[in-house]
Amino acid sequence: LTVLDIGQGTAVIVQTANHTLVYDTGPRWTDASDAGSRLIAPYLRASGSSRIHGLVVSHLDIDHSGGARSLLNSVPVDWMLTSVFAEAEIVKTASQRDVQALACAVGQSWTWDGVRFDVLHPDATSYLEANLKTNDRSCVIQVGAKDFSALLTADVEALSEAAIIERYAANPSALKSDMLLMPHHGSLTSSTPAFIDAIAPRLALINTGYRNRFGHPRENVLARYSERRIPVLRTDWHGAITLNSVDGNGNPERARAQRQRYWVDRPDPADRRPIE
Repeated sequence: LTVLDIGQGTAVIVQTANHTLVYDTGPRWTDASDAGSRLIAPYLRASGSSRIHGLVVSHLDIDHSGGARSLLNSVPVDWMLTSVFAEAEIVKTASQRDVQALACAVGQSWTWDGVRFDVLHPDATSYLEANLKTNDRSCVIQVGAKDFSALLTADVEALSEAAIIERYAANPSALKSDMLLMPHHGSLTSSTPAFIDAIAPRLALINTGYRNRFGHPRENVLARYSERRIPVLRTDWHGAITLNSVDGNGNPERARAQRQRYWVDRPDPADRRPIE
């Protein structure tokens, strides 16, 4: 499982023995430039993935869906799972490319090469709630291998975190995950103490842009993880972060440390000013 360093946004690649899942597609910067064509597609080629067996676009925010159209147009995709409504351009593009687009809903699951994928959110009835924030309809997926599990949460906020906890109240162990992709990039809207305790991760990862204008991740949120002695790795400091299920959380690969080059700046953790 690799959390790519794509700036302010989310893009995660899950590779099993014979299959590749892309979870969110990073931002679009201009009409001609996005994370799909500039970062995700090259990464897939370099890592030996010639097709995307499953593409998940968790919700419509441009930092999660911005690279979807270019991926659909440039890489073979078997199917797309999303909470985006049918009139969205990425769904139209999927239809033009003969890619089946499915509405993401709790209860969906599949297994690739012994690795299980379970959709934990949203509830199918949420699509009838016109006023529900797109963040709170984010597609949440748990990935479980033999000795390792990860929870991919996109931008769920306090409302949807509480809904997930309530949904699994009768079987709380189903939520436990070794790694948690920190919801909403460490925003104040998310990572409620109850949610962190329900997941009980041993490691948290953050997709966030260096000195981003939102101030993510927030210090108050990071403190919640620190209080629980949960280590946090973040793409703005460490670059892409890769976890191998064989190693679990014990040996995460940090791209900045593994591939040091003299032209790569070292981020200054003390510099919290947003880039103007």
